[in-house]
Amino acid sequence: AQKEMEALLELEGFLGAKGGRLGAGRARVSDAMRNRSQDSLDDLLRDLHTLTGLATVKHEVDDLVAFLKVQGIRKDRGMAPSSISRHLVFYGNPGTGKTTVARLLSKIYASLGFLSKGHLVETERSGLVAGFVGQTSIKTREACQQALGGVLFIDEAYTLVGKENDYGQEAIETLLKFMEDNRDDLVVVVAGYPDKMAGFLNSNPGIRSRFTRFMNFQDYSPDELSSIFAGFCKEGGFTLSDGAAAKAKGIFEEQFLQRDETFGNARFARNLFEQCLVRHARRITKADHISDGMLTTLEEEDVEWVG
Repeated sequence: AQKEMEALLELEGFLGAKGGRLGAGRARVSDAMRNRSQDSLDDLLRDLHTLTGLATVKHEVDDLVAFLKVQGIRKDRGMAPSSISRHLVFYGNPGTGKTTVARLLSKIYASLGFLSKGHLVETERSGLVAGFVGQTSIKTREACQQALGGVLFIDEAYTLVGKENDYGQEAIETLLKFMEDNRDDLVVVVAGYPDKMAGFLNSNPGIRSRFTRFMNFQDYSPDELSSIFAGFCKEGGFTLSDGAAAKAKGIFEEQFLQRDETFGNARFARNLFEQCLVRHARRITKADHISDGMLTTLEEEDVEWVG
């Protein structure tokens, strides 16, 4: 019972409970891993949870972090690691934060000692596939080598699946081999529209076996888009009048109801903000006197969406 209690206390401390350091003589994670997984991991998770929306994704990342921490404990105790793949599939429409979360995950993996560098390399079909025989494998290996020690993020990964003689299949085979040869220091995240990603996963048995963890990036609600829009305004040094905020909310509600798979989400909020800046500039340059408040306030008449 005493041994069980010590093990529980150790696990509790490792999973983030506050308190003193583990006593001498207890089995514990390596000092290097402990040092890398405290403040930096807390900061990274805090950054994740301050993002607007993404409730399901945040929950999945919390589960993933707990899993990785336990794998670290098992490794320190000489136990075989679990066979669950660390590679990920991100489902979602454009502008839902997939790249941002992938970047945070690359640092989280590194903070826990599962990646040596923790950087992110973004690519797509054009970064992996060449137009000549034999060149695609070279191009794909170069991208993978650049990402080694971090995360390789492949956006619209389903575009790699083409016709029988398409070079995309060569890229997939090269990618799978590199993943196997470097499985201890590379994480691959494939991303794209939900319906199209299913075809990608089913196109090759090797893909399906290596990608077993999924995260669903849902479209932002009108309230969440309003919050993102307000964030852009704040970052740009602007405040919103009540009328401007209400009008922006109405635009988000209308566009949300009409959305399809091309809906831009946060990108749409960014585009609206940029259009507001143009209308704001047009308005105040017509004034006889420009006050500081005019320079930093977006009014209702500045908020207009031109699609």
